[in-house]
Amino acid sequence: MSWAAHQFEIYAVEAHLPKKMVGQISWFAIFFGDFTPDFLAKFWVYGFNLNGHHYGATKPYQWHRGWPGMGISHTLFFGALVCLGIWAWKHNRAWTIGFLLGFAAHVLTDVNDSIGTMLLFPFSTLNWSLHTWAYAATVKGGKYLDAAAYYSSLGFVMDLFWFFVVLGSWRVLTREFWRTRVVPADPHVWSWLGRWLDERGLLALYRGVFFYGVCRMIAWTTWAHVVARPVINGVEHHGYPWDLSWTGPWWVQHVTLPQVTPWIVLPVALLLLGAVYFVANTLWERMESGSIKAIAWRNVRRKTT
Repeated sequence: MSWAAHQFEIYAVEAHLPKKMVGQISWFAIFFGDFTPDFLAKFWVYGFNLNGHHYGATKPYQWHRGWPGMGISHTLFFGALVCLGIWAWKHNRAWTIGFLLGFAAHVLTDVNDSIGTMLLFPFSTLNWSLHTWAYAATVKGGKYLDAAAYYSSLGFVMDLFWFFVVLGSWRVLTREFWRTRVVPADPHVWSWLGRWLDERGLLALYRGVFFYGVCRMIAWTTWAHVVARPVINGVEHHGYPWDLSWTGPWWVQHVTLPQVTPWIVLPVALLLLGAVYFVANTLWERMESGSIKAIAWRNVRRKTT
């Protein structure tokens, strides 16, 4: 799984939209698309304790990304179904395509850990993983061991990578970009929020996800390497040991699911990313005519009733 990377990639997607979609894709749709997979599956991965009893998945990795389990929440197939639902409900291409791009970013990013995602579901329930770092969510370790492993391995590098991608596209965080590219794509939502917030508040809301990711990355890294006092193999450490080797960290038990060979994962993931953008580009113009027809039909129905 990725931590702050998911917050950063929302802005990376917004900053690198196809030219024909610039200023027309809903930022909120990208946000919800990127957060939907973990929103549906993550809570039960860590679970909670109540009256001395733990409630949650007995095999977090199976529940989170596997089949049977909620692994379907991390598949492009599920994202496509949700997009079809959005389109059937509202005929809004700004939300349909925005959700698709955000959702795809999350699913394809998560191929990095040792569990990966079911990229070809429903044709196959095999997981696709690059094994870049170890998946570490366990019943006993909870989110703390998970965070410690992520921020002691190449997972930390993944967060930094997306952080610098956003910094390289720093204009996406400016007031001018928000005014000219983000607000026009979602005028009704921003207008509704404007009932309670002035422009500075709305801009802070837009930037807030990025700064939440920054704070999350700094806080968990500090906890893992300054505050924590783990006992590993009977030895107490002042902070969790760093391990930036492939598949690290060494002090976490690697868990996996039935998978394809890692060597084909990266080219297939890149191919699917290209396919997502191709589909988005192809559908964009067709959706415009579909939206016009839907509006015209609604107007006819109103007049007749």
